[in-house]
This record gives sequence, C-alpha cells and structure tokens, in this order.
Amino acid sequence: MGAKSTTLTGLSGTGDIMLTCFVNLSRNRTVGVRLGSGEKLEDILSSMNQVAEGVSTAGAVIALAQRYKVKLPVLTAVARIVDNELTPTKAVFELMNLPQVSLCY
Repeated sequence: MGAKSTTLTGLSGTGDIMLTCFVNLSRNRTVGVRLGSGEKLEDILSSMNQVAEGVSTAGAVIALAQRYKVKLPVLTAVARIVDNELTPTKAVFELMNLPQVSLCY
C-alpha cells in the first residue's frame, strides 16, 4: 500500500505492537485482557476514560486484508470478538486448530 519499511520496523510499527502486547498501560491490551476474562465489551468501554483505538479499527483492518487478499487469522478473530460474533474461548480454539503452514521459502 506504499508504506515505508522503516515505518513498520520502527517505533510506530513494531514498537507500538510490542507496547500494545506487553505493557499493562496499553488501552488495547487492557480491553483484550478484560474481554478474555469474560467481561462484555460495552461494560469495558463504558468504564474507560480513554479510547482503545483497536476496538474501532479492527473491522477496517480486516476490510483492508480482504481487499489485498492477506490472511490475518488472529486479527480476524479479534474483529469477530469485538463484533460479538465469537467468544475469546472459541477464538483460541479455532486459531489453535488452523492448519500449520510452512514458512520456508
């Protein structure tokens, strides 16, 4: 889509992903942990003072992935959870049962 590789490998790409995954102060991580604990999305969002951008952008990411024919099973599961189409438990089960793919080139 025209992105610079340095953007993706730098702080705004990989750095942001690392913080989202591993830092307890991440709003998106907080939402994910609470969803995984069984809380309802509307209850989580109503209790937050800040915006967790991933909630509103999950669907857009999947739309772009479909447009560019990129498979993103984890992000698709996240979008389905946010849209209340899938529970976190069922998402883990589905993801763990995907066929293994060799990444050797």
